[in-house]
Amino acid sequence: MIGRTLLAPLAVLSALAACTPAPTTMTPEAVEAFLETPLPPGRRDLRTYTEAGIDRLVLLRLDAPEAEADAFAARLLPGGLEAGADPGLGLLSTTFEGWIAVPPEGSLGGERPYDGRRSVKVVVAPAGPGWRRVWVASFTL
Repeated sequence: MIGRTLLAPLAVLSALAACTPAPTTMTPEAVEAFLETPLPPGRRDLRTYTEAGIDRLVLLRLDAPEAEADAFAARLLPGGLEAGADPGLGLLSTTFEGWIAVPPEGSLGGERPYDGRRSVKVVVAPAGPGWRRVWVASFTL
């Protein structure tokens, strides 16, 4: 009787541990499949972070030539970005190296729900002559 009493809570804890999302990285191909759009071809320093449980959160940061970064952002947010807009990316991660805390000076931002099942948030900022840094958060709802 005592053995069963002790085993039941251990089984529950094991099941919970198996369901706890663990942060991972993604291949560029997996990111493109999840976002349903290609990444900028001239990108550099692509960093990804994802958590998957009941929902899925994908964070990415990359640098790209200005025209490519702008086109990428436009594919994600066809309605455009707004100067200085803060879609709340800083609230989404504290463990992702290089993640944005607040939008930098000169940035553009925006967010959009996709067909009621996914949401995308984007911030684009200058990253040196001819380059932009792009932060994207996409999550299933």
